[in-house]
Amino acid sequence: MDLDALFGGSGSGTDVDVVETIEADAEIEESEEVEEVDAESDGGLGWKVLVLFICGGLVITTLVVAFMVWVIEALVL
Repeated sequence: MDLDALFGGSGSGTDVDVVETIEADAEIEESEEVEEVDAESDGGLGWKVLVLFICGGLVITTLVVAFMVWVIEALVL
């Protein structure tokens, strides 16, 4: 299926035409606005998310077990 037909393009250009229009000697402009990543920020959020995930799982498990004990006690008594 042709992408031009799928997205409603005119279909006048082909992939070969697009490749031929790219200049081989084109210069790449570097933007000065690019923020440099600190070495310390490599995966800095990962361990926090992991700790929150584990603590949240423990809290939910504790609440479920407490509810089950409460229900079982109510049924037995």
